[in-house]
Amino acid sequence: MDNSSTCKENLNIIIAHYPFSESLNKKIIEDCDNYLFYKTVRLRDGGESNIHALQTRADNPLTDNISLLQRWIINVLSNEQPHWEFFIWPWWVANYDEGDYTKDHCHDPAPFSFVYFLQSPKDSSPLVFTTSGKTIEAEEGKVVIFPGNLSHHVPENKCDGRMILSGNIFPMMDPRLSYQR
Repeated sequence: MDNSSTCKENLNIIIAHYPFSESLNKKIIEDCDNYLFYKTVRLRDGGESNIHALQTRADNPLTDNISLLQRWIINVLSNEQPHWEFFIWPWWVANYDEGDYTKDHCHDPAPFSFVYFLQSPKDSSPLVFTTSGKTIEAEEGKVVIFPGNLSHHVPENKCDGRMILSGNIFPMMDPRLSYQR
């Protein structure tokens, strides 16, 4: 290759709102009382998480409420990608207080990632897609589904209690099927 260049992404992101978020979010937050939250999480590759806030590990037991939310998220994606079935793995919860943030990163090799806003007090930091500068405001009940290779970050949070559930989404591959469109 003679040289390299970069480009701003022109990728589709999906934004949807869970219709019963007020009641479900409360139940999920109660479920999270049973999870351990850590300031520093070591990843499987030995590195540290990009999240500089309290967070769970990615191996928490799935509650009925979180399972319900995850099925809805998969359904939202399936409406945009009807030729595939999907599963979420891994997933985690992060609780941002004032001064917390997430460093710029992406989720390769995951085809899709998501952020679901459980709590978004006044002055909650947005989700920012780094290259394009596109900003998605934090809003309770909103899910943002995006390509896993899309760089993103969370600027320094200006309040206590911004809480999200995030994860990666993969297609289910069945070797008996043809994936030609």
